[in-house]
Amino acid sequence: MVLGKFAIIYTLAFLQRRCFLNYHGLIRLSSAANVSFTVSITVLFLAVNVCFPRFCVYLIISRTRLFKTWTLTRASVLIPLFVRSGRLYTLLTLRSKELRTSAGEVCFPGGKRDPSDHDDVDTALREAEEEIGLSPDDVQVVCTLFPIINKTGLLVTPVVGFIEESFCPSPNPAEVSAVFTVPLDFFTSKEDHHSTYGVVGMSGLLHSFYFVDTDSGSQYHIWGLTALLAILVAVLALKKKPEFEVGFDSEDPLAFFQQILHRRISKL
Repeated sequence: MVLGKFAIIYTLAFLQRRCFLNYHGLIRLSSAANVSFTVSITVLFLAVNVCFPRFCVYLIISRTRLFKTWTLTRASVLIPLFVRSGRLYTLLTLRSKELRTSAGEVCFPGGKRDPSDHDDVDTALREAEEEIGLSPDDVQVVCTLFPIINKTGLLVTPVVGFIEESFCPSPNPAEVSAVFTVPLDFFTSKEDHHSTYGVVGMSGLLHSFYFVDTDSGSQYHIWGLTALLAILVAVLALKKKPEFEVGFDSEDPLAFFQQILHRRISKL
């Protein structure tokens, strides 16, 4: 699937409209010919596009009367995208086996919010720099997705941003064992996809992929929330329906994430 300049711009506009971007951005991409170009996108949103997702979080929490959920530990992950030979790719990490949580698992760069972080975007960018040496100045943030409570009880906000194809990661060995890239359309193919129901701490289908990195020959197991977010971004960015059941309406992903958040909060 080849993405030209105008197709990429359309993709970004679609992502912004569907994923609730609440500010305007200057988005710098690399074309298939490795020529950088800059696209200035300023989007004026109706109040519902900007405020509705955050209001939903407030409404869901308020109606459960679980006011302690306001103290949920916040975290963010960065979903980096880049263009290579006309295809969209994303970047993932393999967590160190020495970590206390999610050791040896595939994840997007990210972690818990620090007191010094201004917002969820700051958290995602700081963590990406600490984990793989990605400077915040080299990330052009596109949008944030609806937050979700993960299996450990963190309220995770995914942040989508573009990076340069030429980025060379410098993984922090204390946190990251490997860094690899995956074509985004991989997460719409049924060839290496598996799924199951009834997963503890999550709602709906548990998605699982096995990806072989042709550069290193290593095989990676991408599953759980990471796989779900990769599928979601692929659906939104590529406007391509997956070849397998995803467990949510690709035309209305917000409703799915609302349901997950509500179910997880009700169990707290």
